Amino acid sequence: MSPGKLFVSRKQKSTLFSSRTFIVLFAAALIFGLALTLSPAPQTRAAAPLPQADGGQTIYETRCAVCHGIEGDGIGPGAEFLDPRPRDFRRGWYKIRTTTSGQLATDADLFKVIANGMPGTTMPAWGDVLSDDEIRAVASYIKTFSRRYEREEPIVAALGASVESSAESIARGKELFDGAEAECAKCHGSAGRGDGPSANDLTEDAFGDVIVPADLTMPWLFRGGGTVDDIFLRLNTGLTGSPMPSYAEVLTSDDLWHLSNYIDSLATEASPELQVAITAAQNQGPIPDDSEAPEWQTATEFYFPLLGQIIREPRNYTPSIKGVWVRALYNDSELALLIKWHDRFEDAGGAEGAGGIEGTSDGFAVQFPAELPDGDKRPYFVFGDSSNAVNLWYWSAAEDGVEERTGKGADTIAAQSTQNVQGAASFAAGEYTLVVRRALNTNDAEDIQFEAGKFIPLSFIAWDGWRGELDTSGAISSWYMVYLEEPVAVINYVWIPVVVLIVVLLEGLIVWQVRRSNRD
Repeated sequence: MSPGKLFVSRKQKSTLFSSRTFIVLFAAALIFGLALTLSPAPQTRAAAPLPQADGGQTIYETRCAVCHGIEGDGIGPGAEFLDPRPRDFRRGWYKIRTTTSGQLATDADLFKVIANGMPGTTMPAWGDVLSDDEIRAVASYIKTFSRRYEREEPIVAALGASVESSAESIARGKELFDGAEAECAKCHGSAGRGDGPSANDLTEDAFGDVIVPADLTMPWLFRGGGTVDDIFLRLNTGLTGSPMPSYAEVLTSDDLWHLSNYIDSLATEASPELQVAITAAQNQGPIPDDSEAPEWQTATEFYFPLLGQIIREPRNYTPSIKGVWVRALYNDSELALLIKWHDRFEDAGGAEGAGGIEGTSDGFAVQFPAELPDGDKRPYFVFGDSSNAVNLWYWSAAEDGVEERTGKGADTIAAQSTQNVQGAASFAAGEYTLVVRRALNTNDAEDIQFEAGKFIPLSFIAWDGWRGELDTSGAISSWYMVYLEEPVAVINYVWIPVVVLIVVLLEGLIVWQVRRSNRD
Protein backbone atom coordinates (compact mmCIF):
# COMPACT_ATOMS: atom_id res chain seq x y z
CA MET A 1 0.00 0.00 0.00
CA SER A 2 1.34 3.42 -0.87
CA PRO A 3 1.54 6.07 1.88
CA GLY A 4 -0.94 8.20 0.01
CA LYS A 5 -3.59 5.54 0.65
CA LEU A 6 -3.10 5.48 4.38
CA PHE A 7 -6.76 6.12 5.15
CA VAL A 8 -8.25 3.88 2.46
CA SER A 9 -10.36 1.07 4.00
CA ARG A 10 -8.76 -2.36 3.93
CA LYS A 11 -9.79 -5.81 5.04
CA GLN A 12 -8.40 -6.61 8.47
CA LYS A 13 -6.72 -9.90 9.21
CA SER A 14 -8.18 -10.48 12.67
CA THR A 15 -11.71 -11.29 13.79
CA LEU A 16 -13.23 -8.25 15.46
CA PHE A 17 -15.16 -7.94 18.67
CA SER A 18 -18.83 -7.35 18.90
CA SER A 19 -19.51 -4.21 20.95
CA ARG A 20 -20.75 -6.31 23.85
CA THR A 21 -17.70 -8.55 23.90
CA PHE A 22 -15.40 -5.54 23.72
CA ILE A 23 -17.03 -3.84 26.70
CA VAL A 24 -16.80 -6.99 28.81
CA LEU A 25 -13.20 -7.58 27.76
CA PHE A 26 -12.04 -4.03 28.35
CA ALA A 27 -13.65 -3.88 31.80
CA ALA A 28 -12.32 -7.25 32.91
CA ALA A 29 -8.92 -7.58 31.22
CA LEU A 30 -6.31 -9.17 33.52
CA ILE A 31 -2.87 -10.10 32.32
CA PHE A 32 -0.06 -11.39 34.46
CA GLY A 33 3.59 -11.43 33.43
CA LEU A 34 4.39 -15.09 33.18
CA ALA A 35 7.03 -16.68 31.00
CA LEU A 36 9.20 -19.69 30.22
CA THR A 37 12.67 -19.83 31.79
CA LEU A 38 15.68 -21.24 30.00
CA SER A 39 17.77 -21.44 33.18
CA PRO A 40 18.35 -24.66 35.16
CA ALA A 41 15.65 -25.78 37.57
CA PRO A 42 15.90 -23.85 40.85
CA GLN A 43 16.63 -25.41 44.19
CA THR A 44 13.46 -26.16 46.15
CA ARG A 45 12.44 -27.02 49.65
CA ALA A 46 9.24 -28.32 51.19
CA ALA A 47 6.47 -25.80 50.83
CA ALA A 48 4.07 -24.68 53.50
CA PRO A 49 0.40 -25.65 53.02
CA LEU A 50 -1.43 -23.43 50.54
CA PRO A 51 -3.56 -20.74 52.19
CA GLN A 52 -7.29 -20.93 51.70
CA ALA A 53 -8.63 -19.04 48.70
CA ASP A 54 -12.07 -18.17 50.02
CA GLY A 55 -13.84 -15.98 47.50
CA GLY A 56 -10.86 -15.95 45.15
CA GLN A 57 -12.41 -18.34 42.65
CA THR A 58 -15.58 -16.28 42.31
CA ILE A 59 -13.64 -13.05 41.79
CA TYR A 60 -11.28 -14.74 39.32
CA GLU A 61 -14.10 -16.23 37.24
CA THR A 62 -15.94 -12.89 37.21
CA ARG A 63 -13.05 -10.54 36.44
CA CYS A 64 -10.06 -12.55 35.22
CA ALA A 65 -11.23 -15.62 33.30
CA VAL A 66 -12.34 -13.60 30.25
CA CYS A 67 -8.63 -13.18 29.44
CA HIS A 68 -6.79 -15.87 31.41
CA GLY A 69 -9.35 -18.65 30.92
CA ILE A 70 -11.51 -20.49 33.40
CA GLU A 71 -8.74 -23.09 33.81
CA GLY A 72 -5.97 -20.48 34.11
CA ASP A 73 -4.52 -21.62 30.79
CA GLY A 74 -4.28 -18.13 29.24
CA ILE A 75 -6.84 -18.82 26.52
CA GLY A 76 -9.93 -17.01 27.70
CA PRO A 77 -12.46 -15.80 25.11
CA GLY A 78 -10.69 -12.46 24.75
CA ALA A 79 -7.12 -13.76 24.67
CA GLU A 80 -6.71 -13.77 20.88
CA PHE A 81 -7.33 -10.02 20.74
CA LEU A 82 -4.66 -9.08 23.29
CA ASP A 83 -1.00 -8.20 22.81
CA PRO A 84 0.81 -9.39 24.83
CA ARG A 85 -1.38 -12.43 25.34
CA PRO A 86 -2.54 -13.51 28.81
CA ARG A 87 -0.17 -15.93 30.52
CA ASP A 88 -0.71 -19.55 31.41
CA PHE A 89 -0.87 -19.75 35.23
CA ARG A 90 -0.53 -23.55 35.19
CA ARG A 91 3.22 -23.36 34.56
CA GLY A 92 4.06 -21.19 37.54
CA TRP A 93 6.41 -19.03 35.45
CA TYR A 94 6.31 -15.38 36.48
CA LYS A 95 8.28 -12.42 35.14
CA ILE A 96 7.77 -9.82 37.85
CA ARG A 97 8.97 -11.23 41.14
CA THR A 98 11.50 -10.81 43.94
CA THR A 99 12.70 -14.40 43.80
CA THR A 100 15.79 -15.84 42.12
CA SER A 101 15.79 -16.83 38.44
CA GLY A 102 13.24 -19.52 37.60
CA GLN A 103 11.59 -19.41 41.02
CA LEU A 104 7.90 -19.06 41.77
CA ALA A 105 6.54 -15.65 42.71
CA THR A 106 5.81 -14.92 46.36
CA ASP A 107 2.36 -13.99 47.65
CA ALA A 108 3.58 -10.39 47.92
CA ASP A 109 4.73 -10.45 44.28
CA LEU A 110 1.33 -11.67 43.10
CA PHE A 111 -0.44 -9.10 45.25
CA LYS A 112 1.67 -6.26 43.82
CA VAL A 113 1.03 -7.18 40.18
CA ILE A 114 -2.72 -7.59 40.69
CA ALA A 115 -2.98 -4.32 42.61
CA ASN A 116 -0.72 -2.23 40.35
CA GLY A 117 -1.40 -3.79 36.97
CA MET A 118 1.11 -4.10 34.14
CA PRO A 119 1.78 -0.79 32.32
CA GLY A 120 1.92 -1.13 28.54
CA THR A 121 -0.51 -4.06 28.51
CA THR A 122 -4.26 -4.51 28.90
CA MET A 123 -3.74 -5.76 32.47
CA PRO A 124 -5.34 -3.04 34.63
CA ALA A 125 -4.58 -2.09 38.21
CA TRP A 126 -7.17 -3.71 40.46
CA GLY A 127 -6.08 -1.92 43.63
CA ASP A 128 -8.85 0.66 43.30
CA VAL A 129 -11.49 -1.98 42.49
CA LEU A 130 -10.78 -4.85 44.89
CA SER A 131 -10.01 -4.72 48.59
CA ASP A 132 -6.69 -6.01 49.89
CA ASP A 133 -8.40 -9.16 51.17
CA GLU A 134 -10.02 -9.76 47.77
CA ILE A 135 -6.67 -9.32 46.00
CA ARG A 136 -5.07 -11.81 48.40
CA ALA A 137 -7.90 -14.25 47.74
CA VAL A 138 -7.40 -13.97 43.97
CA ALA A 139 -3.64 -14.43 44.34
CA SER A 140 -4.21 -17.50 46.49
CA TYR A 141 -6.63 -18.96 43.94
CA ILE A 142 -4.22 -18.32 41.04
CA LYS A 143 -1.62 -20.40 42.85
CA THR A 144 -3.93 -23.44 42.72
CA PHE A 145 -3.48 -23.62 38.94
CA SER A 146 0.18 -24.66 39.30
CA ARG A 147 1.19 -27.80 41.19
CA ARG A 148 4.60 -26.27 41.72
CA TYR A 149 3.14 -24.36 44.68
CA GLU A 150 2.36 -27.71 46.35
CA ARG A 151 6.01 -28.80 46.40
CA GLU A 152 8.11 -25.61 46.20
CA GLU A 153 8.46 -22.51 48.30
CA PRO A 154 9.70 -19.29 46.65
CA ILE A 155 13.15 -18.12 47.72
CA VAL A 156 13.58 -14.35 47.79
CA ALA A 157 16.75 -13.12 46.07
CA ALA A 158 19.50 -11.57 48.18
CA LEU A 159 19.88 -7.95 47.10
CA GLY A 160 22.97 -6.86 48.99
CA ALA A 161 23.75 -3.35 50.16
CA SER A 162 22.65 -0.64 47.74
CA VAL A 163 25.11 1.75 46.09
CA GLU A 164 24.09 5.40 46.04
CA SER A 165 23.89 7.05 42.64
CA SER A 166 26.87 9.27 41.81
CA ALA A 167 28.81 10.41 38.77
CA GLU A 168 31.31 7.59 39.36
CA SER A 169 28.59 4.95 39.78
CA ILE A 170 26.75 6.10 36.63
CA ALA A 171 30.00 6.10 34.64
CA ARG A 172 30.73 2.51 35.73
CA GLY A 173 27.15 1.56 34.86
CA LYS A 174 27.48 3.00 31.36
CA GLU A 175 30.70 1.04 30.89
CA LEU A 176 28.82 -2.16 31.80
CA PHE A 177 25.80 -1.22 29.68
CA ASP A 178 27.85 -0.65 26.52
CA GLY A 179 30.53 -3.25 27.12
CA ALA A 180 30.89 -6.99 26.81
CA GLU A 181 30.17 -7.75 30.46
CA ALA A 182 26.46 -6.99 30.28
CA GLU A 183 25.91 -6.21 26.56
CA CYS A 184 22.72 -4.29 27.30
CA ALA A 185 23.18 -1.96 24.31
CA LYS A 186 22.92 -4.88 21.88
CA CYS A 187 19.20 -5.05 22.54
CA HIS A 188 18.32 -1.76 24.24
CA GLY A 189 20.46 0.49 22.03
CA SER A 190 23.13 3.02 22.92
CA ALA A 191 20.52 5.54 24.12
CA GLY A 192 18.37 2.88 25.82
CA ARG A 193 15.37 3.27 23.50
CA GLY A 194 15.11 -0.42 22.59
CA ASP A 195 16.70 -0.02 19.16
CA GLY A 196 19.89 -2.05 19.52
CA PRO A 197 21.36 -4.07 16.63
CA SER A 198 19.84 -7.31 17.99
CA ALA A 199 16.39 -5.82 18.68
CA ASN A 200 14.93 -6.85 15.34
CA ASP A 201 16.03 -10.46 15.92
CA LEU A 202 13.94 -10.78 19.11
CA THR A 203 10.87 -11.84 17.16
CA GLU A 204 9.10 -13.74 19.94
CA ASP A 205 9.36 -14.83 23.55
CA ALA A 206 9.06 -18.32 25.00
CA PHE A 207 5.28 -18.16 24.50
CA GLY A 208 5.47 -17.27 20.80
CA ASP A 209 4.49 -13.63 21.29
CA VAL A 210 6.24 -10.78 19.46
CA ILE A 211 8.66 -9.17 21.89
CA VAL A 212 10.69 -5.97 21.80
CA PRO A 213 13.31 -4.65 24.24
CA ALA A 214 12.05 -2.13 26.78
CA ASP A 215 12.52 1.58 26.17
CA LEU A 216 14.65 2.32 29.23
CA THR A 217 14.09 6.08 28.94
CA MET A 218 10.42 5.72 29.94
CA PRO A 219 10.50 4.08 33.40
CA TRP A 220 6.87 5.03 34.13
CA LEU A 221 5.99 2.19 31.71
CA PHE A 222 8.19 -0.45 33.38
CA ARG A 223 5.89 -3.34 34.30
CA GLY A 224 7.75 -4.15 37.48
CA GLY A 225 8.10 -0.55 38.63
CA GLY A 226 10.42 2.28 37.64
CA THR A 227 12.48 2.97 40.76
CA VAL A 228 16.17 2.15 40.91
CA ASP A 229 15.35 -0.65 43.38
CA ASP A 230 12.88 -2.12 40.87
CA ILE A 231 15.50 -1.93 38.13
CA PHE A 232 18.01 -3.74 40.35
CA LEU A 233 15.48 -6.52 40.95
CA ARG A 234 14.91 -7.02 37.21
CA LEU A 235 18.65 -7.22 36.59
CA ASN A 236 19.12 -9.56 39.53
CA THR A 237 16.22 -11.94 38.84
CA GLY A 238 15.76 -11.63 35.07
CA LEU A 239 12.46 -11.73 33.19
CA THR A 240 11.52 -15.38 32.93
CA GLY A 241 10.67 -16.49 29.41
CA SER A 242 12.11 -13.42 27.70
CA PRO A 243 15.63 -12.84 26.35
CA MET A 244 16.28 -10.66 29.41
CA PRO A 245 18.51 -12.83 31.64
CA SER A 246 19.43 -12.69 35.30
CA TYR A 247 22.83 -11.06 35.87
CA ALA A 248 23.14 -12.39 39.42
CA GLU A 249 25.83 -14.89 38.38
CA VAL A 250 27.51 -12.51 35.91
CA LEU A 251 27.97 -9.22 37.78
CA THR A 252 28.82 -8.45 41.37
CA SER A 253 26.17 -6.85 43.57
CA ASP A 254 27.99 -3.50 43.37
CA ASP A 255 28.14 -3.64 39.57
CA LEU A 256 24.43 -4.48 39.45
CA TRP A 257 23.77 -1.32 41.45
CA HIS A 258 26.06 0.72 39.19
CA LEU A 259 24.19 -0.59 36.14
CA SER A 260 20.86 0.15 37.84
CA ASN A 261 21.96 3.70 38.61
CA TYR A 262 22.97 4.25 34.99
CA ILE A 263 19.66 2.93 33.63
CA ASP A 264 17.84 5.11 36.15
CA SER A 265 19.77 8.12 34.81
CA LEU A 266 18.55 7.57 31.24
CA ALA A 267 15.23 9.19 32.09
CA THR A 268 15.24 12.79 33.23
CA GLU A 269 12.08 12.26 35.26
CA ALA A 270 10.22 9.27 36.64
CA SER A 271 6.86 10.29 35.17
CA PRO A 272 6.30 13.51 33.19
CA GLU A 273 3.59 15.78 34.53
CA LEU A 274 0.69 15.88 32.10
CA GLN A 275 -0.27 19.37 30.97
CA VAL A 276 -3.56 20.35 29.37
CA ALA A 277 -2.11 23.06 27.14
CA ILE A 278 1.10 23.71 25.22
CA THR A 279 2.31 27.26 25.66
CA ALA A 280 3.79 28.68 22.46
CA ALA A 281 6.23 31.45 23.24
CA GLN A 282 6.57 34.35 20.83
CA ASN A 283 9.88 34.33 18.95
CA GLN A 284 11.41 37.54 17.67
CA GLY A 285 12.58 36.78 14.15
CA PRO A 286 12.52 33.58 12.04
CA ILE A 287 11.85 30.23 13.71
CA PRO A 288 14.81 27.90 13.03
CA ASP A 289 14.52 24.48 11.34
CA ASP A 290 17.34 23.15 13.50
CA SER A 291 15.84 21.46 16.57
CA GLU A 292 19.07 22.10 18.50
CA ALA A 293 18.89 25.87 17.95
CA PRO A 294 18.81 28.00 21.13
CA GLU A 295 15.29 29.22 20.35
CA TRP A 296 13.96 25.66 20.55
CA GLN A 297 16.05 24.68 23.56
CA THR A 298 14.63 27.53 25.64
CA ALA A 299 11.03 26.66 24.69
CA THR A 300 9.13 24.63 27.29
CA GLU A 301 8.73 20.93 26.45
CA PHE A 302 5.40 19.19 27.10
CA TYR A 303 4.73 15.43 27.23
CA PHE A 304 1.48 13.80 26.12
CA PRO A 305 0.70 10.06 26.43
CA LEU A 306 -0.63 8.16 23.42
CA LEU A 307 -3.08 5.29 23.77
CA GLY A 308 -4.54 2.66 21.50
CA GLN A 309 -7.68 3.55 19.59
CA ILE A 310 -10.27 1.01 20.77
CA ILE A 311 -13.53 2.73 19.84
CA ARG A 312 -13.85 1.73 16.20
CA GLU A 313 -12.30 -0.81 13.84
CA PRO A 314 -9.44 -1.49 13.41
CA ARG A 315 -8.66 -1.36 17.14
CA ASN A 316 -5.24 -1.45 18.75
CA TYR A 317 -5.07 -2.11 22.49
CA THR A 318 -1.29 -1.82 22.85
CA PRO A 319 0.18 0.53 20.23
CA SER A 320 3.93 0.72 19.84
CA ILE A 321 4.38 4.46 20.40
CA LYS A 322 3.56 5.47 23.98
CA GLY A 323 3.98 9.23 24.06
CA VAL A 324 5.08 12.42 22.34
CA TRP A 325 7.15 15.43 23.45
CA VAL A 326 6.17 18.81 21.99
CA ARG A 327 7.56 22.36 21.97
CA ALA A 328 5.90 25.33 20.26
CA LEU A 329 7.06 28.71 18.97
CA TYR A 330 5.38 31.40 16.93
CA ASN A 331 6.29 34.75 15.44
CA ASP A 332 4.35 37.44 13.62
CA SER A 333 3.71 35.17 10.64
CA GLU A 334 3.74 31.45 11.56
CA LEU A 335 3.34 28.75 14.21
CA ALA A 336 5.89 25.93 14.47
CA LEU A 337 5.91 22.70 16.49
CA LEU A 338 8.94 20.62 17.44
CA ILE A 339 7.74 17.06 17.99
CA LYS A 340 9.70 14.03 19.24
CA TRP A 341 8.61 10.43 19.69
CA HIS A 342 10.35 7.09 20.17
CA ASP A 343 10.22 4.41 17.48
CA ARG A 344 12.64 1.48 17.57
CA PHE A 345 13.05 1.12 13.82
CA GLU A 346 12.99 3.66 11.01
CA ASP A 347 10.49 2.19 8.54
CA ALA A 348 9.64 3.78 5.20
CA GLY A 349 7.34 0.90 4.24
CA GLY A 350 9.77 -1.12 2.17
CA ALA A 351 9.68 -4.30 4.27
CA GLU A 352 7.05 -6.44 5.92
CA GLY A 353 6.50 -5.42 9.52
CA ALA A 354 5.81 -7.47 12.62
CA GLY A 355 2.08 -6.89 12.09
CA GLY A 356 2.23 -8.88 8.88
CA ILE A 357 1.09 -6.00 6.66
CA GLU A 358 3.59 -5.17 3.96
CA GLY A 359 4.19 -1.58 2.94
CA THR A 360 3.06 0.25 6.08
CA SER A 361 5.40 3.09 7.00
CA ASP A 362 6.04 5.20 10.05
CA GLY A 363 3.82 8.25 10.23
CA PHE A 364 2.68 11.09 12.45
CA ALA A 365 -0.16 13.61 12.37
CA VAL A 366 -1.13 16.71 14.30
CA GLN A 367 -4.91 17.10 14.29
CA PHE A 368 -6.85 20.38 14.64
CA PRO A 369 -10.51 21.23 14.23
CA ALA A 370 -10.99 22.78 10.78
CA GLU A 371 -12.60 25.73 12.55
CA LEU A 372 -11.98 27.16 15.99
CA PRO A 373 -14.93 25.76 18.00
CA ASP A 374 -17.15 27.69 20.35
CA GLY A 375 -16.88 26.78 24.02
CA ASP A 376 -16.00 23.15 24.77
CA LYS A 377 -17.28 21.71 21.50
CA ARG A 378 -14.78 19.46 19.68
CA PRO A 379 -14.88 17.20 16.62
CA TYR A 380 -14.83 13.46 17.30
CA PHE A 381 -11.22 12.77 18.26
CA VAL A 382 -10.88 9.87 15.78
CA PHE A 383 -10.54 12.01 12.64
CA GLY A 384 -13.65 14.12 13.10
CA ASP A 385 -17.30 13.49 12.32
CA SER A 386 -19.93 14.36 9.73
CA SER A 387 -20.70 17.70 11.38
CA ASN A 388 -17.19 18.71 12.43
CA ALA A 389 -14.23 18.50 10.07
CA VAL A 390 -10.61 18.11 11.13
CA ASN A 391 -7.44 19.58 9.65
CA LEU A 392 -4.43 17.19 9.72
CA TRP A 393 -0.75 17.98 9.35
CA TYR A 394 0.40 14.53 8.22
CA TRP A 395 4.00 13.35 7.91
CA SER A 396 4.98 10.04 6.29
CA ALA A 397 8.39 8.33 6.40
CA ALA A 398 7.64 6.86 2.97
CA GLU A 399 7.42 10.28 1.37
CA ASP A 400 9.58 12.11 3.92
CA GLY A 401 7.34 15.12 3.69
CA VAL A 402 4.37 16.82 5.32
CA GLU A 403 0.92 17.10 3.76
CA GLU A 404 -2.29 18.80 4.85
CA ARG A 405 -5.37 16.58 4.93
CA THR A 406 -8.95 17.13 5.92
CA GLY A 407 -11.91 14.93 6.65
CA LYS A 408 -15.10 14.24 8.53
CA GLY A 409 -14.35 10.72 9.75
CA ALA A 410 -11.63 8.12 9.20
CA ASP A 411 -13.05 6.95 5.88
CA THR A 412 -13.16 10.44 4.38
CA ILE A 413 -9.59 11.68 4.94
CA ALA A 414 -8.12 13.21 1.78
CA ALA A 415 -5.37 15.63 0.78
CA GLN A 416 -6.41 19.27 0.77
CA SER A 417 -6.61 21.11 -2.52
CA THR A 418 -4.17 23.74 -1.23
CA GLN A 419 -1.08 22.93 0.80
CA ASN A 420 0.15 25.44 3.38
CA VAL A 421 2.09 23.28 5.87
CA GLN A 422 5.83 22.59 5.71
CA GLY A 423 8.09 20.32 7.69
CA ALA A 424 10.89 17.77 7.82
CA ALA A 425 11.85 14.91 10.13
CA SER A 426 15.06 13.17 11.17
CA PHE A 427 15.70 9.84 12.90
CA ALA A 428 18.50 8.87 15.27
CA ALA A 429 18.95 6.29 18.05
CA GLY A 430 15.30 5.22 18.14
CA GLU A 431 13.85 8.73 18.11
CA TYR A 432 12.10 10.82 15.46
CA THR A 433 12.35 14.61 15.49
CA LEU A 434 9.83 16.52 13.38
CA VAL A 435 9.66 20.29 12.90
CA VAL A 436 6.39 21.33 11.26
CA ARG A 437 5.14 24.86 10.58
CA ARG A 438 2.31 26.82 8.96
CA ALA A 439 1.26 30.42 8.53
CA LEU A 440 -0.92 31.80 11.33
CA ASN A 441 -3.57 32.86 8.83
CA THR A 442 -3.89 31.14 5.45
CA ASN A 443 -7.32 32.44 4.38
CA ASP A 444 -8.08 28.81 3.49
CA ALA A 445 -11.51 27.53 4.57
CA GLU A 446 -10.08 24.05 5.23
CA ASP A 447 -7.43 25.35 7.65
CA ILE A 448 -7.80 26.38 11.24
CA GLN A 449 -6.56 29.95 11.75
CA PHE A 450 -4.27 30.77 14.68
CA GLU A 451 -4.61 33.80 16.89
CA ALA A 452 -2.62 34.86 19.93
CA GLY A 453 -4.44 34.76 23.25
CA LYS A 454 -6.77 31.88 22.33
CA PHE A 455 -6.75 28.20 23.30
CA ILE A 456 -6.72 26.09 20.13
CA PRO A 457 -7.53 22.34 20.32
CA LEU A 458 -5.03 19.85 18.93
CA SER A 459 -4.30 16.14 19.25
CA PHE A 460 -1.69 13.68 18.00
CA ILE A 461 -1.64 10.38 16.08
CA ALA A 462 1.40 8.16 15.49
CA TRP A 463 1.89 5.01 13.42
CA ASP A 464 4.67 2.41 13.71
CA GLY A 465 5.20 0.85 10.30
CA TRP A 466 7.23 -2.04 11.72
CA ARG A 467 4.18 -3.12 13.72
CA GLY A 468 1.86 -2.75 10.73
CA GLU A 469 -0.07 0.20 12.19
CA LEU A 470 -2.18 2.33 9.85
CA ASP A 471 -5.51 4.09 9.61
CA THR A 472 -7.17 4.07 13.06
CA SER A 473 -4.89 1.34 14.46
CA GLY A 474 -2.13 3.74 15.49
CA ALA A 475 -1.55 5.50 18.79
CA ILE A 476 -3.77 8.50 19.45
CA SER A 477 -4.26 11.18 22.08
CA SER A 478 -7.35 13.00 23.25
CA TRP A 479 -7.80 16.71 22.59
CA TYR A 480 -5.35 19.09 24.25
CA MET A 481 -4.69 22.80 23.62
CA VAL A 482 -2.01 25.05 22.20
CA TYR A 483 -1.97 28.61 23.50
CA LEU A 484 -0.09 31.40 21.74
CA GLU A 485 1.14 33.77 24.42
CA GLU A 486 -0.02 37.29 23.80
CA PRO A 487 2.80 39.77 23.14
CA VAL A 488 3.66 41.93 26.10
CA ALA A 489 2.77 45.55 25.35
CA VAL A 490 5.71 47.95 25.20
CA ILE A 491 4.06 50.07 27.90
CA ASN A 492 4.55 47.12 30.31
CA TYR A 493 8.30 47.52 29.94
CA VAL A 494 8.21 51.33 30.11
CA TRP A 495 6.15 51.97 33.23
CA ILE A 496 8.58 50.29 35.64
CA PRO A 497 11.55 52.60 34.95
CA VAL A 498 9.16 55.57 34.78
CA VAL A 499 7.84 54.76 38.25
CA VAL A 500 11.39 54.33 39.58
CA LEU A 501 12.35 57.70 38.11
CA ILE A 502 9.33 59.41 39.70
CA VAL A 503 10.13 57.86 43.09
CA VAL A 504 13.75 59.07 42.84
CA LEU A 505 12.60 62.57 41.92
CA LEU A 506 10.10 62.65 44.81
CA GLU A 507 12.75 61.43 47.26
CA GLY A 508 15.13 64.13 45.96
CA LEU A 509 12.43 66.79 46.35
CA ILE A 510 11.71 65.69 49.93
CA VAL A 511 15.42 65.77 50.83
CA TRP A 512 15.80 69.24 49.26
CA GLN A 513 12.78 70.55 51.22
CA VAL A 514 14.10 69.12 54.51
CA ARG A 515 17.52 70.67 54.00
CA ARG A 516 15.95 74.02 53.06
CA SER A 517 13.82 73.96 56.20
CA ASN A 518 16.88 73.29 58.34
CA ARG A 519 18.74 76.28 56.82
CA ASP A 520 15.74 78.53 57.50
